[in-house]
Amino acid sequence: MTLDIYTLFICELYVLGFLSIIMVFAWMGSQYDRVLGFTCLSLVFTLVAVFFSSLRSSGMQFLPVAAGNVLVMLAYGGLLNAFRLFCGKKIGTGWLLGALLWAILCCFPAFYYSLPKRVLVLCIACVAYTAALIQLLWLARDSLKVTFWPAQLLLWIHLLFHLARMLLDKAIPTRLHGAIGGSDFSVYVILESILFVIGLTFTILAMVNERTQIAYKYASLHDPLTSVWNRRALFLEAEKIVARCHRQNRPFTAVLFDLDHFKSVNDRYGHHQGDQILIDFCQLVTGLIPVEGRFARLGGEEFAAIIPAGAEEAQAWCEAIRLATSQSQPSAVDYTVSIGFATATHRQHRFEDLLALADEALYRAKASGRNRTEQQPISAAIR
Repeated sequence: MTLDIYTLFICELYVLGFLSIIMVFAWMGSQYDRVLGFTCLSLVFTLVAVFFSSLRSSGMQFLPVAAGNVLVMLAYGGLLNAFRLFCGKKIGTGWLLGALLWAILCCFPAFYYSLPKRVLVLCIACVAYTAALIQLLWLARDSLKVTFWPAQLLLWIHLLFHLARMLLDKAIPTRLHGAIGGSDFSVYVILESILFVIGLTFTILAMVNERTQIAYKYASLHDPLTSVWNRRALFLEAEKIVARCHRQNRPFTAVLFDLDHFKSVNDRYGHHQGDQILIDFCQLVTGLIPVEGRFARLGGEEFAAIIPAGAEEAQAWCEAIRLATSQSQPSAVDYTVSIGFATATHRQHRFEDLLALADEALYRAKASGRNRTEQQPISAAIR
């Protein structure tokens, strides 16, 4: 089957125009997300560049060769900015280097009128930009559980295509006035660019959507001040830990913490200092909690944890927390914590039941003078 270059050219213009419109609305709908903004800008640059390339058939040289390819470099630079922003990096001036290099090279007739040299430099630039995108995407791999590998595959295919083009494109001007490169290889360039632009546009949309969903999920499961788990997350995680302990016939312990006289800290030092106390305590606990354990802020100065450990190990861990807290003095402010815990050894025991028993132990610790650890024994009532 013979691919008609003019038909593909019209298809590419249509695809780029339609995707640009989609991206504009996606950018506006995302409250002007800068990643989508730069992606939209890249699509517009590419759309204009492709239109300029068609003017070669009218005998023009400057717009297709110089201006059009400068826009192509700016389009790649826009994608580079989009990926940098996605990875949390700042935007530099590097995204302009490709366009600047092409503009300088076009000042030399030996390059400006040589199709083989232009094709070679364009391929090298595309490979360099795509390799940079692949590297940036690799840095964001931990935050992309679903879209990482599709995006990597797409970028690698694009990179390998331009490596192959350096070998396969003889850069012999075609007798038909081509739309992009002006050579017999132009039809494959147009076809690949259509598929790449479609794939990359929807992949970036999916990446941004996945990042947003992860951010919403994180916010729904974490305390905004201390960044530790919240009550909802603790109970969800506790179900998994309890089930695992039951399967492995291991004990588990529920622990409750309450910072002593926390209201007086707020009254004496202000709420900002009180917040620093809460953050300091959470850092202490998360630094000492076992790998399989979970720790959460229930609200105010109350915290809870579940650890897969027996009573003796839990007692030692709670005491380590208590001693570390009493020795910590953020901004020269002393504070202590009272702790209550209960340990289950039977399959029938639930986390909710243990938490209620830990609350009784905590009440006893506070009534006995605070800054102490108390254990609540398991009664037959919950067996």
